[in-house]
Amino acid sequence: MTKFMYVIRLVLFLLFYLTIVVYTLIFPTNASWFIFYALTLWIISSFLSTRQSYHLTHTERIKKDDNRFSFAFTIQNKRRYPFFLSAVKINLLLNNTQQTFYTSTLFSRQIDSEFQAVVLPRGHHDTLTLEITAIGLFGVWKKHSQLTVPINIDVYPTILKKSERDKLMHTLTAHFTQTSRSFNHDYYMNEIRSFQNRDSLAGIDWKASLKRGQWMVKEYEAEEEAPVDFYFIGFNTTSFEDLLSLGYSLLQDLKATRKVNIFLIGRFENKVIVKTTEDSFLTIEPIKSQHELTEVTRSVLNKHSSKIIIKSREVQIPLPLNAHLDHRFIDEDTLLQVKGGRLNAADHKKQTGA
Repeated sequence: MTKFMYVIRLVLFLLFYLTIVVYTLIFPTNASWFIFYALTLWIISSFLSTRQSYHLTHTERIKKDDNRFSFAFTIQNKRRYPFFLSAVKINLLLNNTQQTFYTSTLFSRQIDSEFQAVVLPRGHHDTLTLEITAIGLFGVWKKHSQLTVPINIDVYPTILKKSERDKLMHTLTAHFTQTSRSFNHDYYMNEIRSFQNRDSLAGIDWKASLKRGQWMVKEYEAEEEAPVDFYFIGFNTTSFEDLLSLGYSLLQDLKATRKVNIFLIGRFENKVIVKTTEDSFLTIEPIKSQHELTEVTRSVLNKHSSKIIIKSREVQIPLPLNAHLDHRFIDEDTLLQVKGGRLNAADHKKQTGA
């Protein structure tokens, strides 16, 4: 019921009550006085029923997939009396999120409410608000109140599906193989041996293969895996949150197999800076100016290392990076690919930095 309709209903009810009063005064019979007293008692009871105070006695939350949460709340009267109300409407408010729960409560000792599939935006959430509207008997009187509920929830970017993450890691396999070989030298080599099915084609020694007439690969000494520099360049595009989700998902898989250095380039507390901690995924916001982005990335990217760079195709990378061959760009084309789309040859060439 809208506020306008509620006001109309209240005015009509007061006019009805005024009519009963006038009729009783003009025609003072036992029946008219009984109707007048009964209606007056009901109005007073209905009004007093909404003057109750509430407190929260139980809170339960369950995290589901895709940053969706379910909340359950139990509310009781502070004076421990049963609720003498027609109904209660509860709105859950959190940033731009709102859900409504409506239930009848006449003579109930507690109100149990449940909110399913509440989508929380990325970031840290300290509290949420329950906006309670108590509706008196027959819906004549209302009372609005609020309860602040501490939740202390961190919402990171959405994790991609496992099948999508597998596709993404598969596209990076060749890059990691090539990069790891580029850091090896001949004096780390143990032997040259025949090619086996488990070997990568990138490891074939073509010179030795031509001499011996069969596929030969170099066997290197086992050495510590070189760390990967993981860069996320946050620029103000419509795909910012999707790329952030892709980057966060990729980071979780990379950490399981190798050491990763994190570099998040974006706007933090209205400053364009670089942060190197995973919890910065909570607060990173896009950079709005290409000039600002160029200034902050010029020094950060200008070091020789194995790089995974997640950026929008609209972002221009400073020229010094183009001299390095051991980097891999991930952008909207990669996102399309892991989501089930296909890239043409030109897009694939651009994506791999070839």
